[in-house]
Amino acid sequence: MSLSFSDNLSITGIIGSRLVGTDPYDPRAWSGISPFFFHATQNCGLLRRAFGADVSKLDQALYLAKNFHPKKSTWRQHYYLDPGYRRALTKAVSHQLQPDDFGGGFLQFGAMFDTPSLLAGRTWCTSYHDGNLALRLRSPFGAAGIGQRRIKQALKYEQDVYNGLDHIFTMSEYLRQSFIDDFSIPADKVTCIGAGVNLETIPELPEGKDYAKKKILFIGIEFKRKGGHVLLEAFAKVRDTHPTAELHIVGPVPSTIPEAHQPGVVLHGFLNKQNPEDSQILQKLLTSSTLFCLPSLYEPFGIAPAEAMLHGIPAIVSGDWALGETVEDGITGWHVVPESVDSLTETLEAALSDEQARTERGQRAAKSARERFLWPSVINRLGKRLNETVARTSA
Repeated sequence: MSLSFSDNLSITGIIGSRLVGTDPYDPRAWSGISPFFFHATQNCGLLRRAFGADVSKLDQALYLAKNFHPKKSTWRQHYYLDPGYRRALTKAVSHQLQPDDFGGGFLQFGAMFDTPSLLAGRTWCTSYHDGNLALRLRSPFGAAGIGQRRIKQALKYEQDVYNGLDHIFTMSEYLRQSFIDDFSIPADKVTCIGAGVNLETIPELPEGKDYAKKKILFIGIEFKRKGGHVLLEAFAKVRDTHPTAELHIVGPVPSTIPEAHQPGVVLHGFLNKQNPEDSQILQKLLTSSTLFCLPSLYEPFGIAPAEAMLHGIPAIVSGDWALGETVEDGITGWHVVPESVDSLTETLEAALSDEQARTERGQRAAKSARERFLWPSVINRLGKRLNETVARTSA
């Protein structure tokens, strides 16, 4: 897909904080999405430049001390939700703005900082999101240990950022609706453009895939949040009737797997795509697996199921959050109830017992992923909406 945009549609992209990364082209930044997004916008001539920012070491020490909590995870949340920290991060962004940036507009990732407040109406500013605070607060991983005062402060900060933006882009329709319902953002100011897979090379449409195999793949860094424990328990139950089934787990497992859950389970640990040996192992798993399973308790978007679908793997996912959009129940995979071992057990049993369903849904998944989850298509949707945004702000 060949795309080109006029000079006044060019953007300066910004990411910020060590929470998501400070180098836009770092493979780890923003869950690996940032470098693919900015390379795609650069390839079509939409990007002026991209940069990252973080607070000074002095400010970091100040806000870490101010928000100290004996529990590390709570301390981390207090720190990043502190409006003072976010204002300091916004100041750090201001130091990196260049005169030439104002020849186009801006696009910031997330709402950790407030670019609109720095522009004083000189040009337009947009944002791109995989989630927001309101949705996270409704999840099991919301804000445990965080007081209502801090939560209200953080919500107000995000509200102010959203109100100042000219347009908001989201990865999912589920998230788009949250901006409308939870933050009272006008519907015509929020557009779902989706997201692309984080792959350097897009595989050919899978041909001759052996769907007779009962090989399940799970990929996730945060094992508990991704529903890893639920999957282990459900898999142990279905293996009684499917003794040849295998469950391959990619990512760190935080605790020892109970002995009763070990048969058929293969642990691969964390596989780094930038490491050729790890990448080769991951590619073999994607090529040979016939089911992908991600029964997340909370998932802002979830790139892994989209990557699996691209390889012709039908996916079993939680039918909540954005996963319900990524995987279409009965078409490209199956939906399960989050945190329900019974729901996942029943669905795994059905999927493992039906080779034809795995084949048909896997083939549809491969075609669907190519239509929905490639970065050129995402940037095309972004560019079309930016045309309208710029025309409106220039009127």
